[in-house]
Parts: sequence; C-alpha cells; structure tokens
Amino acid sequence: MRYFITVFSTLITLSSLAFGQFSPRSFGVQSEWRALDDDAPGEPEGRLGSNVIIDILPGENPDVLWLGTGNGVSKLLLNLNASSETDRYRFSTYSDEQGLGKGGISGLFVTDSIVWAAFAFDTTVGISGAGGGLAYTRDNGANWTWFPQPRDRLYGLNRQTGEDTVLGYWPTATNVDNITYAFAMTENNVWIASKGGGLRKHHFAAAYTDYNDTTGWRVVSPDGTPFNTGAELADRTFSLAFDGTYLWVGTANGMYRTDDEGLTWQHFSAAIPGISGNFVTALDFNSATNSLWAATWRATGQNEFYAVSKTSNNGASWQTTLTEDQIEQAIGRRETPRIHGFAFNGNATWACDDIGLWKSLDAGLSWDLYSQIRDSVRAGHAMYEDAIYSALRTTAPDLMWVGGLDGLALSYGDRGLWHTLQTAAPLDDAARSVDTYAYPNPYSPNISSVVRFLVNSSGGSATLTIYDFAMSEVVELPSQIVSAGDDYLTWDGKKNGVVVANGTYFFKIEKPGGEVWGKLIILD
Repeated sequence: MRYFITVFSTLITLSSLAFGQFSPRSFGVQSEWRALDDDAPGEPEGRLGSNVIIDILPGENPDVLWLGTGNGVSKLLLNLNASSETDRYRFSTYSDEQGLGKGGISGLFVTDSIVWAAFAFDTTVGISGAGGGLAYTRDNGANWTWFPQPRDRLYGLNRQTGEDTVLGYWPTATNVDNITYAFAMTENNVWIASKGGGLRKHHFAAAYTDYNDTTGWRVVSPDGTPFNTGAELADRTFSLAFDGTYLWVGTANGMYRTDDEGLTWQHFSAAIPGISGNFVTALDFNSATNSLWAATWRATGQNEFYAVSKTSNNGASWQTTLTEDQIEQAIGRRETPRIHGFAFNGNATWACDDIGLWKSLDAGLSWDLYSQIRDSVRAGHAMYEDAIYSALRTTAPDLMWVGGLDGLALSYGDRGLWHTLQTAAPLDDAARSVDTYAYPNPYSPNISSVVRFLVNSSGGSATLTIYDFAMSEVVELPSQIVSAGDDYLTWDGKKNGVVVANGTYFFKIEKPGGEVWGKLIILD
C-alpha cells in the first residue's frame, strides 16, 4: 500500500500487493455459474491459503473464523485446548483448485446463514487486475456456488458514446478493473461495491440461480445520474456498511446513505466539517457505541487529507481522528494514515494502517501504535511487514487477531504476547520435493523486508550462509533456532547494512542432521 501513485489507484494497488504473488495471467470469464459439492475438484487444502490476510471475520460459532487471503478463502477451526499446533488451528482453504474464483480474496462477508467471497487476480492489462467472480456457501464451506464477476449485457450500445440506449447507462461489460471489494445485506437485498462495476444489488429472497444478469444484479447509482464509472466518481464504490437502518456506501466521491433499499440517497462529502476526504476505502459500524467509522482518504480536493472520520448520530455531525498531528504526537514523527479497516470491542477501537495497528480507548481522542508483532515463543518468527489490513477482537475466546502482508497473529487477551500463524508450501508437497527453498524468489529487498528459507529438521540451531554466483561467501548469519519439522530462517538481503547487488546467489543451511543447499535470485 505504500507504493500508491494516484489516489484512485490506491485501493486498487492493494490488489497488486495482495495478489502480486501470482504471475500476470490472461483472463477469461465463464458464462455459467457452478455449484460445488462433494464431486467438485479437490478437497479444501488443509493450511492457511496465503500470508496475505485481507479480512478476518467471525464464523457461526466462537470456534470458527473466516479469512480472506491472497490465495482464496480460509476457514479456521479453533481448538485452543489441543496439545498440538496442528490440532489447535485447523485450516481449510477454498480457491480455484476447489473450483472457486481465481486469485485472492478482495472482499469477504459472513452471517450466520451465508458466507460471501469475492475474488481478484492480476492481469497484463488494466490498473487493478480483474474480478475473479463471487462465491457463496450456505453450509459453512461444505458446498459452494461460484459465478463470474457481475457485469452488464449489451442491448443497444452506442459505440460512439459508450452508452447503452436500452439500459440507459454506460455498461460494465468486462471484469477488467471490475473487482468487488465489499458486501452488505439489508432487509431485502445483497449489495456489492466495485470500482469498475459500481454499486449493485440483488434481491436475496429470489433463488440463487442466475447472478450474471443485469436484471439480477441491478446497477444503483447513488448520485442519481446515469451510471458511468468512467466519469462519475460516485459510481466508483469501495466499501459498504449496514447499521440496521441505513446502508452506507463509500465511494470516490464521499459517502452515500439510504434507508429505502436505494430508492433515495443522502450524500456526505469532505465539504462537511469532520470528514477529511472523499475517497472512502473502509466503513464499519460499532453497535456498542452506535458509531460509524470511515477511512477517508484524499481524493481530488486540495483541502482533503488522509484520516478517519466518524459519526455517532447517524451523520448529523462528524469528527476527524487519527490525523497526522495525532500520529506525530503518538510516535514522534509524521506519517500519512492509510486505513484499511477497523475492529471494535465496546469503546475500544482498532484501525489497520500501512505502518501497523492503532488502538484507541477514548473514541479516537488519542491513539497508540502497536510495536512489531513478534512470536513470544518462537525466536525469529514475526510479521516483518508493517502493513496491517485486518483485525478482529473476540471475547469468547478472549483473543486479538490481526492480519496483513505477512501472516496472521493472535494475542490472548490483547496482552501483547503474540503467536504468529504463517504458511508455506511443504517441502514434501506433491508439487515439489526439495530439501529447502527460498520465498519469495526472486526476492526484492525494497518490497519485502525479509526472504525466508524453508528447512526441515529435528529442531535446534541452524546457520544460514549466502554465497554469490562465483561461490564466494557474502554473509554468514548468526545461528537461528528452528522448530522440529518445517520451519524457516530469515535474511534481509543486506551485508553490513547495505543491500547486496542484483544477481543469482546460493545459500547453505547447516542444521541438525547435515546441510542443504538452494538458489536465490535477488532482483530490485
């Protein structure tokens, strides 16, 4: 997220970071939905889908979490009293290998009766990649239905103006730059928010059989003008929240609110005191304090700025918080807040930022930044990337969950003692059988804080040595302790504090039972 160039590519770049582990690929949209059952290809994979965690949501009971990852949706079944790590945290991941959408999760929504997931993947064209379609399950993952990214059929397209004269608006006829970022469910409709596809609703009481139809996923333009994402900032939608009365929509032109399923709308923009910016990347409602929280980024106005805007009276008045001034007061330096999501527990609020996780106990009057998340038991295990995209505070069990670019972490009672949960392809995976490998590979020290080296051992001390292509030693790192089984060592790509040159390197890991060798490419 720190690499954004223009404001309207900001949330889009989240897709590139989250799904960038997948090489750019051409895309194609299937013409029909498909239901997935026991005959579907592939059982769910029994590990966390990716170390990129976009969403963390509670499931149907306190022992279940749903995770939106950079490689599909993962279901986590908790058994904290189990003796082994594997039994305490049991993952099931659903992705294109199980017949769902291709790529990573761009949006996730969970109720006690249905789970919705939106997929996105990189392409060689477009700003943000492409929408990989939507999927839902009504039985906690036992069966899924996937269908292509909602878009419009062309009936009477005027190829000079781009408007469809039958539809009465500018249609979205492709899934390129058409990625769903958020869901909401009101009394009668399920809603999706997309940049290229705009705001759309579907009457959820109808049979879930044909979503790939304009009459099913109806376009809604909150500013009242004909839908046109190419020209109307209000039609570029990124976030949703339903507070029980009002549906709130975050767009590139501020927030819109409806209490009649989209028939009429009220607009809230940066022209209103207390709203910092018109690009609204995240919305969430704290029912304990009856307050709506919005990540309001600068859009086009010169007086707009990045911050959080909140209201405790349904939009009658607004307050700006987590500003650059407050950040400077908290950590002694100025940083631009780029907030991706919120979590709540009573009066406590958490905000997920590019530079870490913020916490406020006084409704945003002051904030504290968490220190780097490090595993309190396993030395060397940490979330090395600063950006946090998602957080969840639960009370039964009493846990704090966070996710970002570098895995998932939990803290019992939010006491600062963390346990990290990260994933890598096993060394003896069916797709590979090697003694060790490095990831990411190629590795860019300017993008990733560390490169990891996976190794299997009986546990104990291990030493990592890096050699250049001529087999001259570049650096020998101090010994690191690895756990029994598959575990990793890390390197920051530096020698004496300076990043090494681009090129091909070899590495040796000396561990209990012998040594193993591998190859690493460094490419900035």
